[in-house]
Amino acid sequence: MSSEGTSHAESLLALRQIVAEHGIRVVVSDLDGVLRVFDASLWEELDAMTGTAEGASFRAILGHPYLDEVVRGRGTHARWRELAAEQLVAEGSDPDVARAAVDRWAATPAEVDQRVRAMLLELRAAGTAVFVLTNGTDRVPEELAALGLEDVVGEDARFLLNTADLGVAKPEPEVYGLARERICRVLGEEVPPERIAFLDDSRRHVEAAACGWHAVLHPVPGAGLAGS
Repeated sequence: MSSEGTSHAESLLALRQIVAEHGIRVVVSDLDGVLRVFDASLWEELDAMTGTAEGASFRAILGHPYLDEVVRGRGTHARWRELAAEQLVAEGSDPDVARAAVDRWAATPAEVDQRVRAMLLELRAAGTAVFVLTNGTDRVPEELAALGLEDVVGEDARFLLNTADLGVAKPEPEVYGLARERICRVLGEEVPPERIAFLDDSRRHVEAAACGWHAVLHPVPGAGLAGS
């Protein structure tokens, strides 16, 4: 089933209600746009920095087709950055400036949404297992460590479900089955789909998960530089 939150606070409330009313054993949270967020105004700054048309930096980085390979474990974050810089050059940027712009994007710090973090930790303390499912890259574990999110994903990242490890990505139906299998292995018990709740800022991801999980849309304006 699917529940569409109409605001940040309402989606968190909807998730809490689902946990309470449906005997939820596991809560799965998205990463980018939910647990960690970025300043979307950076895209305009990168366009100005590279002297390219509006939206060129976003297209070169998050819109690059190679990202589909990276989040499925068939490519690296480093190669993605190289290809993004090449696309910016094709858009008219100086090569050195293009590389500097991509490096600046990659080094831009994210912020942890402390309300989401607090809710996940409260749920875990109350006995609900908590995992993070992200369309991620080979850099995600170190990025989460830099943000101090070991309390959510575990110091050994055992509660991190990274599609770069799973080999498929949201919203592909297979990713939810593989994620549930990983959850069951970590917990050492069988968890049926209807005992899992899911929070994500992508409508497509929520609709795909709603075939078995209780899914809640978490709409956060301007979220995400990494497109999870």
